[in-house]
Amino acid sequence: MHAPRAVLGLLAAALSSAAHAAPARVTVGAYLNDVQSLDLKTHSYAADVYLWFRWRDPKLNPAATAEFMNPNELWGHARTLSYDKPVRFADGELYQVMRVQGRFTSKMDLSSYPFDRQVIAVEFEDHRLDVSELEFVADAESVTRSPELRLPGYALGEPRLSVRSRSYPTSFGDKRAHAAEGYSRVRLEVPVSRPALTYSVKLLLPIACVIFCAALMVLFDPKHVDARVGIGITALLTIVALQITLNADLPDVDYLVLMDKVYLGAYLFVIVGLGLIVRTTRLADLGQGAKALRFERRALSSCLLVYLAAMFALLLSA
Repeated sequence: MHAPRAVLGLLAAALSSAAHAAPARVTVGAYLNDVQSLDLKTHSYAADVYLWFRWRDPKLNPAATAEFMNPNELWGHARTLSYDKPVRFADGELYQVMRVQGRFTSKMDLSSYPFDRQVIAVEFEDHRLDVSELEFVADAESVTRSPELRLPGYALGEPRLSVRSRSYPTSFGDKRAHAAEGYSRVRLEVPVSRPALTYSVKLLLPIACVIFCAALMVLFDPKHVDARVGIGITALLTIVALQITLNADLPDVDYLVLMDKVYLGAYLFVIVGLGLIVRTTRLADLGQGAKALRFERRALSSCLLVYLAAMFALLLSA
């Protein structure tokens, strides 16, 4: 009478042990072959990456079930397997290499543009097995990059590969699911930044020249009011043109980037200068031109110092 109970107990223990079995571990690594055409307007970039997988369970094929989580233009993605079937090593491990080429996306924070630092990322997880069944593990030599890898206009940092569990607050309509499932997600990322000196010359030097030329309008005698106002208006239109040209390369965002703040300061400086010229011209008509001109030059010099100090503080905070 006790034998059936013992058998049932063994079966229950076996089922419980299977239910709590450790997930299959898949070792993953990457080789970053190339990164191309970083497009700020679409928050996208093209990447050419080799991914390798090592695992032991013959029922698994992680190279075939990997799903990329941040694709852009998925129709343009190409996957190529190095081997028709996974290679089995002498110790029993299975091995496969997959080359992935396509565009990916990562929402970029441009608030510090052009001195912002971005991360180019490629993320994937297994679309079939959750973290209780499959767990990715970074290889000891997890990621390397091609020595010839260049991204024109940017400085590339060292690539990193990390693994984390990602949960979804939905059952995806599956009536069998009682709780949100987590999936083991692999993230390959490369930090990129723009050379500060180069972009300072490209973007800040033109606006500095405009501000300098606008400040020269106070050197004209008040009787040359047309020339003085003309310099201020020309400077204002030049700033507008520079900002429009800059924004043509940036996406529509709901915040001001660093260069927007620089331009706003330039607008304010020129407008204050034009206001001082109007005041000086009116006082000159009343016979107080010399006094008004001295005040104007002191006021505009103070405004210039305040503008430069504000821009310096703004750039340091970027």
